[in-house]
Amino acid sequence: MPDMNSTPEQLRFASIPAHSVRADFAGGGLSSDLGPVLLRGVDLQIGLTKRLAAALPDRRHQSYVDHSYHDILTQRIYQIGCGYEDGNDSNSLRHDPMFKLGAARLPFDDDGALASGATISRFEHAASRQDIYR
Repeated sequence: MPDMNSTPEQLRFASIPAHSVRADFAGGGLSSDLGPVLLRGVDLQIGLTKRLAAALPDRRHQSYVDHSYHDILTQRIYQIGCGYEDGNDSNSLRHDPMFKLGAARLPFDDDGALASGATISRFEHAASRQDIYR
């Protein structure tokens, strides 16, 4: 019979292309949330963020765009799903390795930061009544 008080050495999760995802208890890059990775698995099955992004016309000048509407929606929905309702939470979560993994970014790539709170705010205020109805 296995020892009920023992801690597993590693946990493995569904892979992200060209990477394996595992959790261990040795420290290193830390996050308090596993939710974004779990939400990503569900989102890939049901296509929620993909369908929502397709329904919103992107009227931004593309030369100034760092984050696609799909990326911003993914980040925002996953943050809300993990209990971070305030858009300003994006300022600290944009570098969180699990949120970056959930958004299909490399967790420790400094150039792959997610959208800031200001970007989230502009996105949320850009939707017209027609966009919201659609």
